[in-house]
Amino acid sequence: MADNENPNNHLIEEKGHGFRLAGFSIRYPVTICMILVSCIVLGAVSAFKIPLVMLPDVDAPFVMVRVPYFNSTPDQVEETVTKPLEEALSTIPNIQRLTSYSNPNDAFIQMHFNWGEDIELLRAEVRERVEQVRKDLPDDVDDIYVMTWNTNEIPIMEGRISSGRDLRGSYDFLDLKIKKPLERVVGVGEVEINGVDRKEIDIYLRLDDIKRYRVDVDSIFRQLEGANLDVSLGRVVDGGYRYGVLTKGSMTSLEQIRDFPINNVGLKLSDIADVDFADPIVDFGRHLNGSYAIALEIRKTSDANTVETVRRVMQKIKELNEDPSLEGIQVLVWHNAGEEITKSLSGLLSAGTLGALLSVLVLYFFLWRLGATLAIGFAIPFSIISAVGFLYLLGNTLNVLSMMGLMLSTGMLVDNAVVVLESIFQKLEKGYDRVTAALQGTQEVVTAVLASTLTSIIIFVPLVFGKETEYSIWLSHTGIAIMITLLCSLFVSLTLIPLGVAKFIKIDIRKQPFLKPIVVGQMRRFLGLFGRLPLLRKWRREKEIEVVPKKWTERYIRLVSWNLRHRYVMGLLVVPLIVASSFFVMSKLPDNSAEAEDLRDLAIQFEFSENYHYQKIEKEYVEPVEQYLLSNKDRFKIKNIYSYYGNNEATTRLFFDEDRITLEELKDIRKKISDGLPVIPGADIRTGRQEGAEAENWVGVNLYGDDSVTLQKLATEARRRLKLNPAFLEVHTALEKGREEVQITLDREVARKYRVSPQSVGGVLGIVLRGRELSGYRTKEGEVSIWMKLRQGDREDLNDLKSMVVGIGPDGQEILLSQVAKFEIKKTPGSIERENRRTFTSLYANYSGKKKDDGKKLVTDVMNGLTFPPGYGWSYGFWTQRQEQEDNDFMFNLLLALFMVYFVMASLFESLAHPFAIMLSLLFAFVGVAYFLLLTGTPFNLMAMIGIMILIGIVVNNGIVLLDHVNNLRRRGLPRSQAILEGCRERLRPILMTATTTIVGLIPLATGTSSMLGLRYFPMARTVMGGLMASTILTLIVLPTYYTLVDDISMWLRRVWHGSASVGAAEMPAAGTVSAEPQG
Repeated sequence: MADNENPNNHLIEEKGHGFRLAGFSIRYPVTICMILVSCIVLGAVSAFKIPLVMLPDVDAPFVMVRVPYFNSTPDQVEETVTKPLEEALSTIPNIQRLTSYSNPNDAFIQMHFNWGEDIELLRAEVRERVEQVRKDLPDDVDDIYVMTWNTNEIPIMEGRISSGRDLRGSYDFLDLKIKKPLERVVGVGEVEINGVDRKEIDIYLRLDDIKRYRVDVDSIFRQLEGANLDVSLGRVVDGGYRYGVLTKGSMTSLEQIRDFPINNVGLKLSDIADVDFADPIVDFGRHLNGSYAIALEIRKTSDANTVETVRRVMQKIKELNEDPSLEGIQVLVWHNAGEEITKSLSGLLSAGTLGALLSVLVLYFFLWRLGATLAIGFAIPFSIISAVGFLYLLGNTLNVLSMMGLMLSTGMLVDNAVVVLESIFQKLEKGYDRVTAALQGTQEVVTAVLASTLTSIIIFVPLVFGKETEYSIWLSHTGIAIMITLLCSLFVSLTLIPLGVAKFIKIDIRKQPFLKPIVVGQMRRFLGLFGRLPLLRKWRREKEIEVVPKKWTERYIRLVSWNLRHRYVMGLLVVPLIVASSFFVMSKLPDNSAEAEDLRDLAIQFEFSENYHYQKIEKEYVEPVEQYLLSNKDRFKIKNIYSYYGNNEATTRLFFDEDRITLEELKDIRKKISDGLPVIPGADIRTGRQEGAEAENWVGVNLYGDDSVTLQKLATEARRRLKLNPAFLEVHTALEKGREEVQITLDREVARKYRVSPQSVGGVLGIVLRGRELSGYRTKEGEVSIWMKLRQGDREDLNDLKSMVVGIGPDGQEILLSQVAKFEIKKTPGSIERENRRTFTSLYANYSGKKKDDGKKLVTDVMNGLTFPPGYGWSYGFWTQRQEQEDNDFMFNLLLALFMVYFVMASLFESLAHPFAIMLSLLFAFVGVAYFLLLTGTPFNLMAMIGIMILIGIVVNNGIVLLDHVNNLRRRGLPRSQAILEGCRERLRPILMTATTTIVGLIPLATGTSSMLGLRYFPMARTVMGGLMASTILTLIVLPTYYTLVDDISMWLRRVWHGSASVGAAEMPAAGTVSAEPQG
């Protein structure tokens, strides 16, 4: 209709800002419809383009340095590699924590920084510091890796290349037939196979020939290293042309290496060593379902769609498994990120869709008008589809966190539309025409819906725009999704709803909806099945079946009136006692439960009492366990059995068939497996998750000091005391993972006497014990490593090591290793751990109780009872400290959200007092959270904490809708008590409608099995449901009481401030002036 044809144009133009959006939509319906359609088209197109990933793109705030140093000892790695690097790296600005691990085969250093730091810049600085200190490291240190971590580096697929035969000598074949074809798949960034490597050239020194020819091993190594080089000598000019000069010294054939002269009398390398192409020595292995396996990991490029890339990779793997040249070899996938994403997103989508349908159904039972219900229900798909478009425009991905935000908002998306439509209905009931009712009804609640939306949004602002923490980094993606959807729903409620009522939806308040008699008839028959229940029998006899019958409304008003007359008893005694009891219940809730975690796998840990070779572990320990599991594979519904074993270590992981097993069955099966595992002497075989895992109540402790032996004694005593308490299921220390080893200590005074340098001794020991790598040997296929080692048989006798020649004395006699070094056999930790340049050892205790804090108290009592020497102490371990930091971050954001919600309400209401009364509804929510979680046996874990955060923005909405209307009535001249009762009467239905739709919309999540990274969603959904149920009931019944109390206090303060004796009772200015009439 053109402007000059609309009889209400003068009304639209004369009204204030509250009318602008609703008025604009009525005047320009085509424009509004085009905006809505454009948003839907944007979202639909973006849905096919937005990347589907498991997690958002996040840079972890740490830089890692790894230095391979094979076949060494933790002590030697610590002294020669770790400490020099620590000294250079510890002065990097803004470093929060520096942790190092000195292992038998490498040194690993991790630097933690604050979230939000420029990690790539820090990585460059770390690399520069490492290069500066390289000269101080052992000569045989070759590669140094400086790494960072990003969520894009998580493998999108993990599998195993399985065969009935050992594949460890088949690198070139697997590289050609499997690795390279997978690397060529579009979207694949890296393919890594582990457990097999390229052949290398091994120079195996023969000990008897070394002794016979009196050869200096270290000298031979240096000769070979110097000869196997191409050296650039600069440039020369000839005939006006410049030429580069290069001396070619690198080895080009095995014969060249064998014939390499090692002295001036014709002795060649082949006279004292065997030189051959050989497979690298691998001291570990893998099995998949009882067969030998090679690890396969596939990572995508940063911009690739995970689901699409995985689909293409799976197609390629299918082709590989059908390749005749790979007969007997099979590529099996046991971790598929694309499948996990699809399952997670489809689970959320189905839960959200079902929740949306239930919400719309509830709306219809309240409204009994199909057109109005569909108009409100339109807000759900419109907001979600539009949100996908805006997420794409913002450069975000669709991941489990953003999807969680979209689904959580489903029940809230109709709230604003419900409030607006109910207000319009009330105007229609009073005889207003459709356009006037649409305009005035919208105007009357515009402050309420705006405040409700802003309070729901504002709680996420600190997460999105505030200080970056681990907590905020992840939840900001959920918050952005919720913020966008709620803003879209606000737009629908202020445009489409008034436009629909004014132009399209014909609503005759006096006429009964045509579907209502049919539905009511069916409901009467259904309720007849429960005729013995007094409440339902009485409801069935009502002439008009309504969700909120008029008699119930009147009884509710009488209850509110009674509360107002007894407000001091209710407000200062009864309700505070109820709230206080909820905090007591909350303190007793478990913070962990197996039901809250989607644990579809089981780890079997092997702890060995002696040093065992990996082949012995494979044959005598891993294979018997695998045989037991394989023989019961169908009984236990196991999908895959994967084992990893090395020297003195082994782990077997079971993956259950998710389609054939429920969580209840899983718990029973895990217990049966644990009880049925074979008992094998020499090993402790147990089930459970690893230390530090959040799935169980592991409490970690670090003991600090200077001497590893003293720390081991303290840790052993602490372990003994903790094991005396039956509350701890398991207690482990790092010492248990150690091994017995020969420690060789150089006597520097004796070495100086014989003129033997420590470097020479170190070089010989490096070759003898672990081998030393020379510069590479170039072939057509690439560079091949060259290693100089002592023959395996010559390394097994300690006397042979002692008789090694490490130099020639002043009088020409041979200097043996036993003359300049001491040999000791003792048990040492498998790894030496240091934090902030202090040595520490770890202790882990698995607490059997439900609350981890109780376990921490018991551990604290034991640790404080130990006697620590000066300079020694203890602290909680990294994972325990991390959890405490997460709790602190949560509390900080919780308090910040509370303040921001109050600030928003105070600004919109232009009052300091009334928002304070609304904030009390947050205490009402805690009542529901505590008792609902208690009744449903739900733990108060991380997901429940997220639910609390979301609740803060939701539960105040009911109070806003109620008190905003009460204030409007008071501004029209009604006395306070009458305004409260009338406001409660008129806002009962919209409050119940919005709360019910939100609660019903969460039922699928609260009862389903959807999960995110192993954590199930139901604690979060149940937290929101319980809090919203209690806050809705108590807001409707008790909030008017607190409103009058706060109002009286405000009035008294104003009288004191202004020195006035009275304030007009009917006066209700914007600043929040209150009534002076006596109440209660």
